[in-house]
Amino acid sequence: MADPIVRKLPPMTALEFAIASTFRHFFFGLWLAVLWVILLLPFMAAVYFTAFRSGMPDFKALPPAALAAFAALGVAALLASFSIMVNWHRRILLNEKPRRLGWVRLNGVVWKYFFGFLLIVIILGVFAGVIFGLMTYGVPALEPHLNTMAKPVSTVVAVLLGLSGLFTWYRLSTWLPALATGDKDYTLGKAWRTTRKNRIRFLSFTFWLLFSLAITGAVGAGAFFAQKALANGYATAGAYALIGILGWLALFLFATIATSHYAHFTGKSEPTE
Repeated sequence: MADPIVRKLPPMTALEFAIASTFRHFFFGLWLAVLWVILLLPFMAAVYFTAFRSGMPDFKALPPAALAAFAALGVAALLASFSIMVNWHRRILLNEKPRRLGWVRLNGVVWKYFFGFLLIVIILGVFAGVIFGLMTYGVPALEPHLNTMAKPVSTVVAVLLGLSGLFTWYRLSTWLPALATGDKDYTLGKAWRTTRKNRIRFLSFTFWLLFSLAITGAVGAGAFFAQKALANGYATAGAYALIGILGWLALFLFATIATSHYAHFTGKSEPTE
């Protein structure tokens, strides 16, 4: 089989696409989250009554009922996250508005997405394991040969492995929107082949992403210190509302990165009207 066309990611354009999509579908994402919070209320109530009803619990000695409640809430929240992600990808790429129970879908698409995500996490776990082993066992093993240079050399290798893991995540995560939208042609292997030779572009994208998040963080910090100086109830409420919105937008921006990369690498970067 012939290799797919290797596309070049435009870092700034891809980031602009992600930011614009996050703002454009803000209320869609908010509604998804609200619906799932409502469904998770019984699990939250169970956690409260089994662990927090009498005050802050000792997390090192939680009763079995509290542990079970925490576990159930964690599993339910995890499934909710994958359901939201699938609907989020489909909204941006297909301009789809779910109908009825589709807003809180837990169908086969969500499970495919879950297992695809799990596979990628396992692959990235290999990078994490190698880095951990290098820093934990590699440095002592190299010290007899490199002396004081053992730790700096190991750190450089660990950083390079970390960057390789980041690039691997960027490349493989473009498969996730394909799973969410039912694009069977864009397999994991095709995602890997199509996205090659983009390391510098991925690095540039990461820089501009962090730069954008730094600006967002600065705005949030400015709002926080401003309300402290004003000591006004309305200013405090407004500041915390702004910080909450900024955090919300940042969270969904991260969720949109894979969508944006998939859209550009497949030539579907023009949003559906």
